[in-house]
Amino acid sequence: MGLMENFGRVASAYMDEKEKLQSVGETRVRTMEGHGFWPHEVLRDTIIFGFMVAVLLFYSWLIPPPLHSAADPFAQAGFVFPDWYVLFSYGYLRWGEYLPQFDVPLGPVGDLFGQPSFPWNAAWWGAFLTGIPVGILALPPFLGGREKRPVEDPWFASAGVVYLAHIWFISVFSINIFLELYGKNRSDYCKLDSHGDLLCGTRDPWIADVFNAIPWVLTGILVWILIYFGARWVFVNAWGARFTPAHGKKLIIGAFAVATAATMVSFPVYDNGFWDAKGLLTIDSYEELEDMRSQPSDVHVHEANDFMNAQGFDDDVVPASAWLQWQIFQPARVYLIDFADGNGHQDAENKQNAASGLSTYNGDDTVWASGSFVITDDYWPADSTFKTVPVDAICSHRASEVMLEGSGTSGMISSTMTVTNSAGKEVISFAECAGATGVELPAGIYTYEYRVQSTGALLANNSVDVEAAFAIQAYQPLLLFDEGAGNGLAGHVVDLSNSLDLALEGNSFSQVENPSYHQNPKALDAKLTYAMFIPCLTLGAMVFILLRNMGRGYEFEMNKCYGCDLCDDACPVRLFNAGDKLNIIYNTWNNEDDGVPMYSCLTCTACTNACPQLVDYDSYVDIRRSLIV
Repeated sequence: MGLMENFGRVASAYMDEKEKLQSVGETRVRTMEGHGFWPHEVLRDTIIFGFMVAVLLFYSWLIPPPLHSAADPFAQAGFVFPDWYVLFSYGYLRWGEYLPQFDVPLGPVGDLFGQPSFPWNAAWWGAFLTGIPVGILALPPFLGGREKRPVEDPWFASAGVVYLAHIWFISVFSINIFLELYGKNRSDYCKLDSHGDLLCGTRDPWIADVFNAIPWVLTGILVWILIYFGARWVFVNAWGARFTPAHGKKLIIGAFAVATAATMVSFPVYDNGFWDAKGLLTIDSYEELEDMRSQPSDVHVHEANDFMNAQGFDDDVVPASAWLQWQIFQPARVYLIDFADGNGHQDAENKQNAASGLSTYNGDDTVWASGSFVITDDYWPADSTFKTVPVDAICSHRASEVMLEGSGTSGMISSTMTVTNSAGKEVISFAECAGATGVELPAGIYTYEYRVQSTGALLANNSVDVEAAFAIQAYQPLLLFDEGAGNGLAGHVVDLSNSLDLALEGNSFSQVENPSYHQNPKALDAKLTYAMFIPCLTLGAMVFILLRNMGRGYEFEMNKCYGCDLCDDACPVRLFNAGDKLNIIYNTWNNEDDGVPMYSCLTCTACTNACPQLVDYDSYVDIRRSLIV
């Protein structure tokens, strides 16, 4: 048989097959199947509605009414928020309060309008930052390229997840007041209500702890991912093909162990509100926190209630030690200081930890008070780092007449005050009653000198009296009775002047090591600020890994099909699993496709050639067959 005859036979066979396909295509009629409203649609809608109700009930259980005072119809609303879809913009406005505030010079334009500068404050920060996500949202229509599924471009999809996560967390930041209320609605937190009664939360503490730890858990996952891929890159470049999947599994476990250990060790940094990092902009100045003088004290409630009984408090007194669990006191101090002198350390009459004086003069007389006082260390902690206590020195003076010869008498009085230590060195010095507070001084004997004299018209007027006073106070560590003390004194403030209590439990009290040391009072805002960035990257990294894994298998290939029906028209077998009404669409839930049965497929590549997405169904069938064989 010659060459031309062979070509003729091939052409004849091709034309015959083409005619058969065309005739079959003309006679085929596709049937459209529908579903009745009952029971299919009713059942589906009922399931969806039940799911929505279940979600609402779950959140009702998870987030009960917040722990605050009863509603007052005559009071202004305490919390005013915008609609949920603009919470992110309100969040930027709230966050702008922590960003730097400065004046922007306007130059000639400002001179023209009579405003040389305008303040760049939280409002301007909020408007500027709001424009960034809005601009990103409006950008995609102007980007080139075709539409892509997430698996086809995991970088772009991951960036979108980071964007959405950031919008979510900045929206959460906007309702930080509510989060603080919900976070304190826990059974181990109590406070006083508006009537002076004890009010405690109702939820189990673990619920708040879990939500509190979510951003740091996401940080641990990000550290895990970075360690694994970083180490994997090093080993692959160093070992090449010798780096086997078994090594990869060991590396995953090792990276997980290292990331878990690092996250657990560093969790106090997060939980305390990033104290050493200035609270991520929430701490304006450490000096302000060092000046905090709040301290726990014994509180007499208005009336004993069930919360008092549940906490185990006797009578109608909440001991000072209980407040240490519920509030933050003096976060810059290791040991609490008794600024209210509840222990009675200060005895101005005997010049112990205090000195004071009050004098009156007129005319050209002067007040010259001097003396000494001692700062004791009898109740200092044994800690060698505790070497000083804060000391305040203040004074005041006033005349019996406010005006004299048309001038104020307050400017006609001059004063100076100095405090020196036993070595003769000045440790406190000021004039005109400027005062000095929080001066750290060690224990010892100190000498003070306070001088007041009149000037001007007040000096020559003997009918006007001038009253001058001064006070020096050295604050000692706060003393509380131990939890094991008896006679109803456990956790109460020690009164050093009460000889009966000291006789009963004289050896059962100690200094208070501050449980809130280096805890940021605005820790919630610091955590939310942190959550706006690092956890968002974690979610993006997780999505990137997921999409890369999906892109490695034929599940991704099958899912690229969007049902254009071209493969059905081109297939010579025409025996689809889905009853001749679906294409090569991969069913992720059943882990199978609705294409040609495995052993009916001819692997002729007709469907691949016709597919706009270039789904290589023939290779998929070959792989499935080889797996079975």
